[in-house]
Amino acid sequence: MRKLLMALLFGLLVTGCGTGNQVSNNDQEQGGAGIVAGEMAATITEKSPFIFQYEVKNQTEQEVTLEFTSSQRFDYSVEAKGGKEIFLFSSVANFLQVLGEEKVKQGEALSYEIDLHELSLEKGDYVLSVWMTPKEGKKFKVTKPFSVD
Repeated sequence: MRKLLMALLFGLLVTGCGTGNQVSNNDQEQGGAGIVAGEMAATITEKSPFIFQYEVKNQTEQEVTLEFTSSQRFDYSVEAKGGKEIFLFSSVANFLQVLGEEKVKQGEALSYEIDLHELSLEKGDYVLSVWMTPKEGKKFKVTKPFSVD
């Protein structure tokens, strides 16, 4: 009974600690080009002003497992022109210190939405950098320049 209560409390804690960013596992029917023999490929797309989608697609011929040391799956930063970092997501977010993993089947993708509306950016040119935070291996870092008018 005690173990069941602990598991229930842990489940409530995990579901209640969101950061406001959305995560989905997309299959190849959602805008993918199918399986291309190769590797995990990362992209970032501006969906609308200040809303970006970071996606890491499995283009290999086997399922890929990414292991994590916390509930954090990705991180991102915003740099002003000249390379000065003005925002780092992980510096303002809280993550559970639990081991976890994401399994990405062939042709599927991990997708994360990044909303920069709350940053109140001044007019100018910026660079958004996004990367995964696995325990080991490649980070799948991508960058995207954008402007605020």
